[in-house]
Amino acid sequence: MKLFRSLGPRLLLSHLLAIGTATGTFIITFRLLAPEVFGRRIQGSGSPGGPQGSARWSHEVVATFESSVDTALLISIIAGAVAAAIVAWIVTRLLTRPVDAIRSTTHSLSEGNYSERVAEPSIEELAGLARDVNALAAALESTEISRAQLISDVTHELRTPLTSIDGYVEGATDGVFTDEEMLASVTEETRRMRKLVDDLSLLSRAQEGSLTLDRRDTDIARLAGEIADRLRPQFEAADIGLTVSGTPVVVSVDPARIGQVLTNLIGNALGHARPEGNVVVLVEADSGGAVVSITDDGDGIAPEELSHVFDRFYRGTTTGRAGTGIGLAIARSIVDAHNGEITAESDGPGTGALFTIRLP
Repeated sequence: MKLFRSLGPRLLLSHLLAIGTATGTFIITFRLLAPEVFGRRIQGSGSPGGPQGSARWSHEVVATFESSVDTALLISIIAGAVAAAIVAWIVTRLLTRPVDAIRSTTHSLSEGNYSERVAEPSIEELAGLARDVNALAAALESTEISRAQLISDVTHELRTPLTSIDGYVEGATDGVFTDEEMLASVTEETRRMRKLVDDLSLLSRAQEGSLTLDRRDTDIARLAGEIADRLRPQFEAADIGLTVSGTPVVVSVDPARIGQVLTNLIGNALGHARPEGNVVVLVEADSGGAVVSITDDGDGIAPEELSHVFDRFYRGTTTGRAGTGIGLAIARSIVDAHNGEITAESDGPGTGALFTIRLP
């Protein structure tokens, strides 16, 4: 029957079957044993009129007892059945109400209402299910917020170079810029957009787990030194010191990808270091792997921002320097793809920051 496909009717039926089985067992056992036990005790007590009178008297008393018992049992069964049905219905409602609430919440989630939550019932098993549903809702809500923010940020990042290109083309048309100036500016903005698109593509593939790694035995200290040498002219132009030290540590990584991570972190340190400050890169061996730390003495990171510095498009409030907010997110994704770990530490604004990479 379609009615008993639902949990509520099934629970109610199971309660009634259990009550009916217990009642039936009681009635059968009572009807089989009670008259015989009662009759033996009546015969044992004896009656006036001798053995024949006692037997006849006992038989009449037992018959009367059985008739009284049948009547009492019938009334008890009716009253018990009504009471049991009421109790079973109440218990069934108590059990199915949280299930209905969970089902209602999941239905709301399927319609896109990710802020919906379900109250935890007192039954531990259902409370665990409710917590799982709430955790799923929170994850979906966070994903939806991130998706909307991503669209907004990408739109903003692409709008700036497109506006610049439009302005240069219009200026060249009006004779404000020469063709050479216009082409140079358009080329620069186009490269900026291409880099943004490439970074987003890399970030997406890394977070989807589809990033291809060309692993090789690589000396991380040597790799860090090569990247530092490539960036050193920028440090010298900004009058900021750059020190690289450490011991050779060979691990199996994709040197191009890890090089990109080190470039992002060292460049990030350059952008946040204080005037005439210093950036220190240290490579050490630890537990069979490599540990790279990049320390600067510049802007620092507010405590409430430490957990967000690796988020896509996140820009801290400590500094007003421009940037897409993708570099650190890419760094974390690449390190994660190597089964490594990247962390950020700071004592607060103005105290500098420490970024640490651990590669197994």
